[in-house]
Amino acid sequence: MPPRIFSIIRKEFFDSLRSRWLISFTVITFFLVIGLPFVVAYALGLMAPGIQTLISGTTQVVFPFLPLIALPIGSAAIVGEKDKHTMELLLAQPISRVSVYIGKFLGIFSAIIAAITIGMGVAALIIMETPNPQYFMVLLLAYLLTAVFLGLAFLISIVSKDRSMALGIALFFWFLFAVLIDMGFLSMIVTIAFDPVYMIPIVVANPLEVVRQITQYALIMTPGMMANPIALGQLGLAMAKIFGAQGILPFLYTSITIWILLPVITSFVLFIRSDI
Repeated sequence: MPPRIFSIIRKEFFDSLRSRWLISFTVITFFLVIGLPFVVAYALGLMAPGIQTLISGTTQVVFPFLPLIALPIGSAAIVGEKDKHTMELLLAQPISRVSVYIGKFLGIFSAIIAAITIGMGVAALIIMETPNPQYFMVLLLAYLLTAVFLGLAFLISIVSKDRSMALGIALFFWFLFAVLIDMGFLSMIVTIAFDPVYMIPIVVANPLEVVRQITQYALIMTPGMMANPIALGQLGLAMAKIFGAQGILPFLYTSITIWILLPVITSFVLFIRSDI
Protein backbone atom coordinates (compact mmCIF):
# COMPACT_ATOMS: atom_id res chain seq x y z
CA MET A 1 0.00 0.00 0.00
CA PRO A 2 1.41 3.46 -0.94
CA PRO A 3 2.73 5.42 2.07
CA ARG A 4 0.36 8.35 1.40
CA ILE A 5 -2.71 6.13 1.59
CA PHE A 6 -1.42 4.52 4.78
CA SER A 7 -0.90 7.96 6.33
CA ILE A 8 -4.52 8.94 5.58
CA ILE A 9 -5.79 5.60 6.91
CA ARG A 10 -3.85 6.07 10.14
CA LYS A 11 -5.08 9.65 10.59
CA GLU A 12 -8.73 8.77 9.94
CA PHE A 13 -8.46 5.68 12.15
CA PHE A 14 -7.19 7.54 15.21
CA ASP A 15 -9.43 10.56 14.62
CA SER A 16 -12.46 8.25 14.50
CA LEU A 17 -11.37 6.34 17.60
CA ARG A 18 -11.31 9.62 19.52
CA SER A 19 -14.88 10.36 18.48
CA ARG A 20 -17.25 10.48 21.45
CA TRP A 21 -19.93 9.06 19.18
CA LEU A 22 -17.88 5.94 18.46
CA ILE A 23 -16.85 5.48 22.09
CA SER A 24 -20.45 5.82 23.25
CA PHE A 25 -21.73 3.23 20.80
CA THR A 26 -18.96 0.81 21.72
CA VAL A 27 -20.14 0.92 25.32
CA ILE A 28 -23.82 0.73 24.33
CA THR A 29 -23.18 -2.24 22.01
CA PHE A 30 -21.30 -4.04 24.78
CA PHE A 31 -24.20 -3.72 27.23
CA LEU A 32 -26.80 -4.60 24.60
CA VAL A 33 -25.01 -7.85 23.79
CA ILE A 34 -24.18 -8.80 27.35
CA GLY A 35 -27.49 -7.65 28.82
CA LEU A 36 -30.16 -9.11 26.56
CA PRO A 37 -29.07 -12.79 26.58
CA PHE A 38 -28.82 -12.87 30.37
CA VAL A 39 -32.22 -11.24 30.74
CA VAL A 40 -33.78 -13.79 28.38
CA ALA A 41 -31.93 -16.69 29.99
CA TYR A 42 -32.93 -15.80 33.52
CA ALA A 43 -36.52 -15.19 32.40
CA LEU A 44 -36.58 -18.75 31.04
CA GLY A 45 -35.00 -20.12 34.18
CA LEU A 46 -31.66 -20.92 32.56
CA MET A 47 -28.24 -20.31 34.03
CA ALA A 48 -26.67 -18.96 30.85
CA PRO A 49 -27.89 -18.23 27.35
CA GLY A 50 -27.15 -20.59 24.47
CA ILE A 51 -25.48 -19.54 21.26
CA GLN A 52 -28.83 -19.43 19.44
CA THR A 53 -30.22 -17.01 22.00
CA LEU A 54 -27.11 -14.88 21.75
CA ILE A 55 -27.22 -14.80 17.94
CA SER A 56 -30.93 -14.07 17.79
CA GLY A 57 -30.72 -11.34 20.43
CA THR A 58 -27.73 -9.70 18.77
CA THR A 59 -29.39 -9.73 15.36
CA GLN A 60 -32.70 -8.32 16.52
CA VAL A 61 -31.48 -5.74 19.04
CA VAL A 62 -27.90 -4.74 18.18
CA PHE A 63 -27.87 -4.82 14.37
CA PRO A 64 -30.48 -2.04 13.92
CA PHE A 65 -28.23 0.30 15.91
CA LEU A 66 -25.01 -0.44 13.97
CA PRO A 67 -25.87 2.00 11.13
CA LEU A 68 -25.93 4.76 13.74
CA ILE A 69 -22.17 4.30 14.05
CA ALA A 70 -21.27 4.38 10.35
CA LEU A 71 -23.81 6.91 9.08
CA PRO A 72 -23.00 9.96 11.28
CA ILE A 73 -19.21 9.47 11.15
CA GLY A 74 -19.08 8.66 7.43
CA SER A 75 -21.50 11.40 6.42
CA ALA A 76 -19.03 14.01 7.71
CA ALA A 77 -15.97 12.46 6.06
CA ILE A 78 -16.02 14.53 2.86
CA VAL A 79 -18.40 17.42 3.46
CA GLY A 80 -16.80 18.09 6.85
CA GLU A 81 -13.45 18.63 5.14
CA LYS A 82 -15.14 20.96 2.65
CA ASP A 83 -16.75 23.01 5.45
CA LYS A 84 -13.37 23.45 7.13
CA HIS A 85 -11.68 24.15 3.77
CA THR A 86 -9.13 21.43 4.46
CA MET A 87 -10.11 19.28 1.48
CA GLU A 88 -8.62 21.84 -0.92
CA LEU A 89 -5.37 21.83 1.05
CA LEU A 90 -5.29 18.03 1.07
CA LEU A 91 -5.87 17.73 -2.67
CA ALA A 92 -3.27 20.44 -3.33
CA GLN A 93 -0.66 18.01 -2.02
CA PRO A 94 0.95 15.45 -4.35
CA ILE A 95 -1.75 12.87 -3.62
CA SER A 96 -4.51 11.61 -5.89
CA ARG A 97 -8.22 11.67 -5.17
CA VAL A 98 -8.20 7.88 -5.39
CA SER A 99 -5.74 7.72 -2.50
CA VAL A 100 -7.78 10.24 -0.48
CA TYR A 101 -11.01 8.27 -0.91
CA ILE A 102 -9.45 4.88 -0.20
CA GLY A 103 -7.54 6.21 2.80
CA LYS A 104 -10.56 7.89 4.33
CA PHE A 105 -12.87 4.93 3.75
CA LEU A 106 -10.48 2.29 5.06
CA GLY A 107 -9.43 4.43 8.03
CA ILE A 108 -13.00 5.07 9.22
CA PHE A 109 -14.05 1.50 8.41
CA SER A 110 -11.15 0.09 10.44
CA ALA A 111 -12.05 2.27 13.45
CA ILE A 112 -15.70 1.18 13.36
CA ILE A 113 -14.68 -2.46 12.96
CA ALA A 114 -12.43 -2.13 16.01
CA ALA A 115 -15.31 -0.65 18.02
CA ILE A 116 -17.72 -3.40 16.93
CA THR A 117 -15.16 -6.10 17.71
CA ILE A 118 -14.60 -4.71 21.19
CA GLY A 119 -18.26 -4.02 21.93
CA MET A 120 -19.74 -7.25 20.56
CA GLY A 121 -16.76 -9.57 20.76
CA VAL A 122 -15.71 -8.92 24.35
CA ALA A 123 -19.31 -9.14 25.55
CA ALA A 124 -19.78 -12.46 23.75
CA LEU A 125 -16.56 -13.86 25.23
CA ILE A 126 -17.76 -12.94 28.71
CA ILE A 127 -21.07 -14.73 28.13
CA MET A 128 -19.66 -17.81 26.36
CA GLU A 129 -17.26 -20.12 28.17
CA THR A 130 -15.36 -20.77 24.92
CA PRO A 131 -15.39 -18.87 21.60
CA ASN A 132 -18.03 -20.17 19.20
CA PRO A 133 -17.36 -20.08 15.44
CA GLN A 134 -20.97 -19.14 14.80
CA TYR A 135 -20.58 -15.87 16.64
CA PHE A 136 -17.58 -14.99 14.49
CA MET A 137 -20.01 -15.22 11.58
CA VAL A 138 -22.25 -12.72 13.39
CA LEU A 139 -19.28 -10.36 13.70
CA LEU A 140 -18.53 -10.80 9.99
CA LEU A 141 -22.13 -9.90 9.13
CA ALA A 142 -21.82 -6.83 11.36
CA TYR A 143 -18.72 -5.83 9.37
CA LEU A 144 -20.58 -6.28 6.08
CA LEU A 145 -23.48 -4.17 7.37
CA THR A 146 -20.99 -1.49 8.39
CA ALA A 147 -19.49 -1.49 4.88
CA VAL A 148 -22.96 -0.98 3.38
CA PHE A 149 -23.85 2.00 5.52
CA LEU A 150 -20.38 3.53 5.41
CA GLY A 151 -20.56 3.49 1.61
CA LEU A 152 -24.00 5.07 1.81
CA ALA A 153 -22.66 7.66 4.29
CA PHE A 154 -19.81 8.60 1.93
CA LEU A 155 -22.34 9.01 -0.88
CA ILE A 156 -24.41 11.30 1.33
CA SER A 157 -21.30 13.24 2.34
CA ILE A 158 -20.30 13.85 -1.28
CA VAL A 159 -23.71 15.09 -2.50
CA SER A 160 -24.53 17.18 0.59
CA LYS A 161 -23.95 20.94 0.72
CA ASP A 162 -22.94 21.09 4.38
CA ARG A 163 -22.36 18.89 7.41
CA SER A 164 -25.77 19.44 9.04
CA MET A 165 -27.54 18.49 5.82
CA ALA A 166 -25.44 15.32 5.55
CA LEU A 167 -26.23 14.33 9.14
CA GLY A 168 -29.95 14.91 8.60
CA ILE A 169 -30.00 12.75 5.48
CA ALA A 170 -27.96 10.05 7.21
CA LEU A 171 -30.37 9.86 10.14
CA PHE A 172 -33.31 9.76 7.73
CA PHE A 173 -31.83 6.69 6.01
CA TRP A 174 -31.33 5.00 9.38
CA PHE A 175 -34.97 5.69 10.25
CA LEU A 176 -36.03 4.43 6.81
CA PHE A 177 -34.23 1.11 7.05
CA ALA A 178 -34.58 0.45 10.79
CA VAL A 179 -38.18 1.62 11.30
CA LEU A 180 -40.19 2.31 8.15
CA ILE A 181 -39.09 -0.70 6.08
CA ASP A 182 -39.76 -3.20 8.83
CA MET A 183 -40.49 -6.78 7.85
CA GLY A 184 -42.58 -7.48 10.92
CA PHE A 185 -45.29 -5.00 9.88
CA LEU A 186 -44.88 -5.02 6.10
CA SER A 187 -44.81 -8.80 5.82
CA MET A 188 -48.17 -8.99 7.55
CA ILE A 189 -49.68 -6.50 5.09
CA VAL A 190 -48.13 -8.20 2.07
CA THR A 191 -49.20 -11.66 3.24
CA ILE A 192 -52.79 -10.55 3.70
CA ALA A 193 -53.14 -8.47 0.55
CA PHE A 194 -50.70 -10.10 -1.92
CA ASP A 195 -48.71 -13.22 -2.69
CA PRO A 196 -45.82 -13.86 -0.20
CA VAL A 197 -43.40 -13.65 -3.17
CA TYR A 198 -43.83 -9.87 -2.98
CA MET A 199 -41.99 -9.94 0.35
CA ILE A 200 -38.73 -10.69 -1.47
CA PRO A 201 -38.33 -7.15 -2.91
CA ILE A 202 -38.97 -5.75 0.58
CA VAL A 203 -36.09 -7.84 1.92
CA VAL A 204 -33.74 -6.86 -0.91
CA ALA A 205 -34.59 -3.16 -0.45
CA ASN A 206 -33.33 -3.21 3.14
CA PRO A 207 -29.74 -4.27 3.92
CA LEU A 208 -30.65 -4.68 7.58
CA GLU A 209 -33.30 -7.23 6.64
CA VAL A 210 -30.93 -9.01 4.25
CA VAL A 211 -28.42 -9.47 7.09
CA ARG A 212 -31.18 -10.66 9.44
CA GLN A 213 -32.28 -13.26 6.90
CA ILE A 214 -28.71 -14.44 6.34
CA THR A 215 -28.38 -14.93 10.09
CA GLN A 216 -31.68 -16.81 10.17
CA TYR A 217 -30.93 -19.24 7.35
CA ALA A 218 -27.16 -19.61 7.86
CA LEU A 219 -26.80 -19.71 11.65
CA ILE A 220 -30.10 -20.26 13.44
CA MET A 221 -31.82 -22.82 11.22
CA THR A 222 -30.35 -26.34 11.04
CA PRO A 223 -30.22 -28.35 7.77
CA GLY A 224 -33.21 -30.34 9.00
CA MET A 225 -35.20 -27.17 9.58
CA MET A 226 -34.22 -25.90 6.12
CA ALA A 227 -35.79 -29.01 4.63
CA ASN A 228 -39.03 -28.44 6.53
CA PRO A 229 -41.47 -26.15 4.65
CA ILE A 230 -43.16 -25.10 7.89
CA ALA A 231 -39.85 -24.07 9.47
CA LEU A 232 -38.94 -21.97 6.43
CA GLY A 233 -41.91 -19.67 7.02
CA GLN A 234 -43.74 -17.73 4.35
CA LEU A 235 -40.71 -15.69 3.29
CA GLY A 236 -38.52 -18.78 3.12
CA LEU A 237 -41.13 -20.61 1.07
CA ALA A 238 -41.39 -17.65 -1.28
CA MET A 239 -37.60 -17.55 -1.77
CA ALA A 240 -37.47 -21.34 -2.16
CA LYS A 241 -40.21 -21.10 -4.78
CA ILE A 242 -38.12 -18.66 -6.85
CA PHE A 243 -34.53 -19.74 -6.12
CA GLY A 244 -34.91 -23.22 -4.63
CA ALA A 245 -34.13 -24.14 -1.02
CA GLN A 246 -30.40 -24.34 -1.78
CA GLY A 247 -30.50 -20.99 -3.54
CA ILE A 248 -31.79 -18.91 -0.61
CA LEU A 249 -28.39 -18.16 0.92
CA PRO A 250 -26.63 -17.48 -2.43
CA PHE A 251 -29.41 -15.03 -3.26
CA LEU A 252 -29.04 -13.27 0.10
CA TYR A 253 -25.23 -13.17 -0.16
CA THR A 254 -25.51 -11.69 -3.65
CA SER A 255 -27.95 -9.07 -2.36
CA ILE A 256 -25.67 -7.90 0.44
CA THR A 257 -22.68 -7.85 -1.95
CA ILE A 258 -24.59 -5.54 -4.30
CA TRP A 259 -25.56 -3.35 -1.34
CA ILE A 260 -21.86 -3.01 -0.45
CA LEU A 261 -20.55 -2.37 -3.96
CA LEU A 262 -23.24 -0.02 -5.28
CA PRO A 263 -22.89 2.90 -2.81
CA VAL A 264 -19.10 2.50 -2.54
CA ILE A 265 -18.54 2.56 -6.30
CA THR A 266 -21.07 5.35 -6.84
CA SER A 267 -19.58 7.55 -4.11
CA PHE A 268 -16.05 6.83 -5.39
CA VAL A 269 -16.95 7.89 -8.95
CA LEU A 270 -18.75 11.03 -7.75
CA PHE A 271 -15.80 12.01 -5.55
CA ILE A 272 -13.33 11.55 -8.40
CA ARG A 273 -15.45 13.69 -10.73
CA SER A 274 -16.68 16.29 -8.22
CA ASP A 275 -15.54 19.89 -8.22
CA ILE A 276 -14.02 20.54 -4.81
